Amino acid sequence: MFIVSGCPKKSLPGALLVGVLAAILAGCSPGQVIHSRGELVAAPVGSISVYQLAGRLGLTVCDSASTSATLRDRRNSVNIYPAPNGHVFVNGRRLAGRFDTVAVSGILFVPQALAGQIRPQLQAVPAPVPVVEPTPVVEPLGCVVFDPGHGGRDPGAISAIGLQEKDVNLAVTRMIEGRLARNGVEGHLTRTDDSYVALDARARIANSYEPQLFVSIHADSARDTQAEGFTVYVARSASARSRRAAAAIERAMSAAGVHSRGVREANYRVLVRTACPAVLVELGFLSNPYEGIRLADEDYRQRLAEAVSEGIIDFLTSE
Repeated sequence: MFIVSGCPKKSLPGALLVGVLAAILAGCSPGQVIHSRGELVAAPVGSISVYQLAGRLGLTVCDSASTSATLRDRRNSVNIYPAPNGHVFVNGRRLAGRFDTVAVSGILFVPQALAGQIRPQLQAVPAPVPVVEPTPVVEPLGCVVFDPGHGGRDPGAISAIGLQEKDVNLAVTRMIEGRLARNGVEGHLTRTDDSYVALDARARIANSYEPQLFVSIHADSARDTQAEGFTVYVARSASARSRRAAAAIERAMSAAGVHSRGVREANYRVLVRTACPAVLVELGFLSNPYEGIRLADEDYRQRLAEAVSEGIIDFLTSE
C-alpha cells in the first residue's frame, strides 16, 4: 500500500460554501448525464477497431484510413478492406469469405471473430536473442500511458466554484504517475501542461510506446446535481485485459471509500484507437456541489490518486 503524506486541506469559508451550495441546488431538476470525455464512436455491435484487433494479434497498425488498414510485425502483414468487398489478406493471401468490415468516424471496425481467423495464418516471430545484463536494482513493473483529459482551449466540465476539469485531470494524473514511478512503473503522459491535444493524437502517443495499459483521467458532469461517484469505462468490445484493468481500478477505488458507479461500456475514441488495454476513469462529478468542492481539495486528490495507482499495480502484477 502507498502511504499518503499529509497536506494542508484547502477549504472555502463556511458562509461562502453555504451560499454556493444553496445557489446551485435551488431550482435544479434531474436530467440526462452530460459526459465530457470526447467523441463517441458508434461502432457496430460485436465489432472491434483495427487498433483493438492489432493489440489482440500482437501487431502494429502501420496505416489506417476509411478505405484500408495495414497491420504488421517483423514477419507478418495484414491488409483489411471494408465493404462492399470486405476482403482480408494475411501475408498476401486472401482469407476465404467476405467480412463485415465498416468504417465509422474514419476508423475501420471488424467482427471480433476475425482475430481467431487471422491468428493461425500468422508466422511466428523469432524471439530476440537474450542479452545478459547486470541484475537491475529495481525490476520494471511495466509501461503505462496516462491521458489527462482536455487541456488548453478545451477546459472540460467546470464546477460552480470555477474549478476546471482540465486542471483536476492533470493534477491527479501527475500524482498517479509519481506514485507508480516509485514502484517501478514507466509512465508517459499525453500532455504535461495546459495544452490542447486532439483525441487521435492522444491515441497515437499511447500506441507509440506499446504500453501494458492506457489510462485516461477525467471528471464528470450532469444536469442532475445529485449525481455522484466515480465510473470506470471500457470500450464496448474491450479485451479481457482491459476489463481486468477496469475491475482492478474499480475495486481499489471502492476500497478507498469512494462511491462507485461501476464499470461501464462506451466507445470513446481514445479507447477504440488504442491497441493496448485501455480504460477511462471518471473521478467524480464537478456538477455535484459537494464532489465539486472535494475535487478541489489536495487531500482528496491524493486519496483518488493512491486508489487508482493501487488498481493499476494490481493489474500489472497479475499479468
